[in-house]
Amino acid sequence: MDINFYIALYGALLSTGLFIHKILKERKKLSIILEHIAWYERVQIVITNTGYRPITLTALAMKTVIGEGDVSHWEPVPNNSLFDIESGNDPFPILIKEGEAISLPLGPVLSETLLQNGLKAKLIVFDSRGKEYSVFTTRTFDAKWGGYFNV
Repeated sequence: MDINFYIALYGALLSTGLFIHKILKERKKLSIILEHIAWYERVQIVITNTGYRPITLTALAMKTVIGEGDVSHWEPVPNNSLFDIESGNDPFPILIKEGEAISLPLGPVLSETLLQNGLKAKLIVFDSRGKEYSVFTTRTFDAKWGGYFNV
C-alpha cells in the first residue's frame, strides 16, 4: 500500500463526514417547552427554532387528561380554547427565524386543567411543510424569585 491510497481514503472519509454534517445542519429543529409560570398559575408554550433555517408554524393540537384513575381519558382541546383571548385568538401562521423564540400563553381554563393534572398533555406543532413536532419538555418558572426548574 502506498501513500496515495491513504490520502484518497482520508479524502473520502472527510467528504462523507462534511456531507453528513451539512444534511444534519439543514434539518429543521424546534425546542418546545410546556411552561408553568408559578405564582401566576398560568401555562404557556415556548417554541424556539434551534435549527439554521426559518420555519413557518401553521397549527397546534393538544390533548389533556380528563378524570382520575381508571376513568381518566385523553380529551382533545378545541382550537378556540387553546390560547388566551387577551393575546389574540390564533397566532398561526407564524414565521420563526433561526434562534428566535415565541411564547404562546394558554387560556385560563386550559391552564387550570393542565396544572391539576401535573402538565400531562400530548402536544403537536405543525409546520408549513407538513412536518409534526411532538417532543416537548415541561418546566416551571418561578416568577417571584426567578429561575427555572423541571417538573
